[in-house]
Amino acid sequence: MFGLVLLSNTAFASFDIPLDSIDDTQQQLSEYIGKGKWVVLNIWGTECPPCQEEMPELVKFHDTHKDGDSMVVSIAIDFPSYLHANKEQVARFADDYLIDFPVLLSDGSITRRMGLGRLDGLPSTYVFDPEGKVVGVQVGAITRDMLETFINNQKLEAQPK
Repeated sequence: MFGLVLLSNTAFASFDIPLDSIDDTQQQLSEYIGKGKWVVLNIWGTECPPCQEEMPELVKFHDTHKDGDSMVVSIAIDFPSYLHANKEQVARFADDYLIDFPVLLSDGSITRRMGLGRLDGLPSTYVFDPEGKVVGVQVGAITRDMLETFINNQKLEAQPK
């Protein structure tokens, strides 16, 4: 298991990219990121085994923190092609896994379009601080405990000494 990588050169990315969601609306990541909450952005695919394995952990994290200071937003892409995700397939997956966080649809170019560089694998998880700076990234499966530990450490480091 890997740990989230702290990004020392925190940067602001572009979040004004319109994306379709599984509920037939178009949304932008700017509706969530930089709005005062920690945002865990997970990029995944329905046929990706590590993505399937981590999804219950993301659901638990979101359910525990959504009324507090953190939330999960996800972007589904097709796996293994990295082409645009199939909405019906993603919606069935979301129902099966009881996902209640935003599920958006895109393709493998989404991280480049956001200014985050190349998508290095699935799943990929980016952590944004409440101001919207990307402060951590994890390529590969992640757990609720990993996210909680990382965010809590970031909060502690931000406190005045």
